Amino acid sequence: MNKYSPYILYLLISLLVVVLFVNDFGPVAGMQRSLDDFMCGFTASDDTRPNIALIRINSSAEDTYGKWPWNRDLIADLTAAVASGEPGAIVLNMELYEDAHQDSSGYTDILAEQLTWIDQAVLPYDIALATFRGDRTDNPEYLFNNSIAIENPLGEMGERSSLLARKVFLPAEKLLSSYPYLGFEYRSPDNDRILRHQPIVMNYEGYYYPSTSLITAAAYFKTPISEIKVVEGKEVRLGSIATIPINNKGEFFISFSKGSPFEMYSAAEVLAEGFNFDVLRGKVVIIGPSDDHSDQYFRTAVNDRISATIVKATVIENIINGNFLTMRNDLANLSLLVLLLFGGICAFVLPRVSLTYRMIILAGCLILLANANYLLFSSYHMVVPTLFVALQLVLFMAASPLLDWKLLTGKESEDSSKADHKPALSSRKHRSRPIEVPVREIKGSPADPNNLKTKAIGSGGHLTEKPKESGAVDYQQIDLSDDDTILGQGAAPANDSDTDSPPVHNESSHDSESGSIESIQNVLSEGTEEPENSSASIEQDDSQGILKSGSDISNLGRYQVSGILGKGAMGTVYKGVDPAINRPVALKTIRLDFVSDPEELAELKERLHREAQAAGKLSHPNIVTIYDVGSEGSLQYIAMEYLEGRTLEALIKKKVRFNYRIIAQIISQMCAALEYAHERGIVHRDIKPANIMVLNDYRIKVMDYGIARIDSTSMTKTGIAMGTPNYISPEQLKGQEIDRRADLFSLGVVMYEMLLGRRPFKGENITSLMYAIMNREPEQPSSVNPQVPLLFDHIIGKALKKNPAERYQKASDIANDLQDFVESFAR
Repeated sequence: MNKYSPYILYLLISLLVVVLFVNDFGPVAGMQRSLDDFMCGFTASDDTRPNIALIRINSSAEDTYGKWPWNRDLIADLTAAVASGEPGAIVLNMELYEDAHQDSSGYTDILAEQLTWIDQAVLPYDIALATFRGDRTDNPEYLFNNSIAIENPLGEMGERSSLLARKVFLPAEKLLSSYPYLGFEYRSPDNDRILRHQPIVMNYEGYYYPSTSLITAAAYFKTPISEIKVVEGKEVRLGSIATIPINNKGEFFISFSKGSPFEMYSAAEVLAEGFNFDVLRGKVVIIGPSDDHSDQYFRTAVNDRISATIVKATVIENIINGNFLTMRNDLANLSLLVLLLFGGICAFVLPRVSLTYRMIILAGCLILLANANYLLFSSYHMVVPTLFVALQLVLFMAASPLLDWKLLTGKESEDSSKADHKPALSSRKHRSRPIEVPVREIKGSPADPNNLKTKAIGSGGHLTEKPKESGAVDYQQIDLSDDDTILGQGAAPANDSDTDSPPVHNESSHDSESGSIESIQNVLSEGTEEPENSSASIEQDDSQGILKSGSDISNLGRYQVSGILGKGAMGTVYKGVDPAINRPVALKTIRLDFVSDPEELAELKERLHREAQAAGKLSHPNIVTIYDVGSEGSLQYIAMEYLEGRTLEALIKKKVRFNYRIIAQIISQMCAALEYAHERGIVHRDIKPANIMVLNDYRIKVMDYGIARIDSTSMTKTGIAMGTPNYISPEQLKGQEIDRRADLFSLGVVMYEMLLGRRPFKGENITSLMYAIMNREPEQPSSVNPQVPLLFDHIIGKALKKNPAERYQKASDIANDLQDFVESFAR
């Protein structure tokens, strides 16, 4: 080693930090976010924010005027009362979609008429995200009137400079006839599930639209929409009145307060006589249900739990009061220059001074950096990324003792000796100091599952390596066949569209560009587990799918029995063969030994024949075919189609994280089956994952048509428990007459469980579970997992309505809502 080694060491450390900075090294970037969060929490106040008032439909208002949701004529009265106070803008923070009941009763017309004389009314709408920007097409007139301009010659921004929407869910058309302001709704936490930003610009079919918060601020300032200009990656201008900073994704950094720092009034107070409307004058008034009705909460740097309404109010307040936190991520080039310049200075100066002075200089720089960071944040509301500079200083401090190491310098601390004028003492001091070596943690390896090669379904259903195409993302596909033989009629060849699934995503990844599918390659690699049966929800314990022992039955009618597939509460399912045509069948026996009354037994047998015969007339590719119904001695049996695959219940129990496209395809097939049966007057009554068989090519079969009614009525009547009612509709639990809409409720529960791996309703026992189903609203899927597309929130929310009249009325309506989502992957 030579005398230049200390200089080279500092330069290498500087180069290492520069490389980490350029690649946005995850751990340091995470620490930077934590530092920013600390500063936000440390400087946040709990003072009441001006110019915002919330009118809450709380328990007091519900006691007086009825439970939420209210009819729209009452909302019109409340809006009129608020408008009499001459507020700066009114935001109707509630769902106002098309509603047959509200329209037919004339309530929507009343609210629409009320909005015609309110100039600053703002109506929110939901969006479904897209993975790429679509071509410019004609937008709905009411929406297009709210489009905003981009400040550049081309009139458009980069694809990642704003949200991309593929579908919008506008309020009822009658409410749009008065041309109110329209703003989109979307909030999504960062990777660590902390909400910091609010998107305020969205692209839909080639045009750009403002968020609810941005358009409300424009209404408050009376800024024409034509004067709202977006400067890509920099700011949004509301005429000459306000300039709103945004990042390179079109997001606004939110400045939160502690608690709920806004004036709040009950709707009951506003509608009562004697309310002082002067308190609303000139303010933004947000009308909506209280947080008790909110199913969307967020964690922020300041609050552990905050509702979506408070988030919206905070963003509006930030904009109209100029309360901005500026994220200076645009200083990347300057930060890079600082790192290089500072590294060069330290490399030149530090080797020339003693170890003590090195430490003093570096510690002083750290203190100055911390104070500068605090000054910029507290006085100028500016968030500057300084942690990489701090990392450089810390590494310099860790390496400083090495500069006097004889092995590194080739001499015994000559420079330090000159500086201290004590050569012997300094040399001994530095040689005795323990050496601190910086450690870099390696986060991955070639053996890591995330680094495995691309897999695809090959011939025979086995996983094979597939060469990556240019620009492709690695993914791994599930092999549903495995070595476990499950009920079936043979594996169909893999479909091209299924093997070309979108990429998988992990919980730590928020990249939804390729369809957001979770890796499920290990589903079948855990050894043979509970095989599933296509004919019933059955508890089985045979790894080969057929129980070879415990059966003395050789024939059921003309069918030859070859083994037991499984046993359930209703009876036993056998594997059999129809000798006439050598066709494999599943033979399900129905236990009737729990019935002691001869008349009831005869009635039950007749009902079994009648239901099975009705179901046997169903001929649909997504419904298990029933071939025959008969009796053998005291046993009643049904002969049905034999399938290979796994039940949806088995896949969910294995914690499969389904591709959102696959979820949409499975639900669409279930809708097709239900619609077909409903049109023929047959309601399933027991839609659940155990009754859905997923075949090797992702086709599904709905099982147990003709049996569910026997299971759910006769067994309950005789006192035999039918299991927990996780998927049963509220009206079914109440013993009311049910129709096709009960199946659609159950379908919504199944869809929810596929998305999140858990059911929407919980209870410590059956009683509390039934209470939850009949009275409680589940969390929206996107509030549990922000990566879930909002379209699923919309569909599930409507399918799980307590009142059947408010649900989807036909299964085909759900399929239609999903159609655009599925087709977007093929474009």
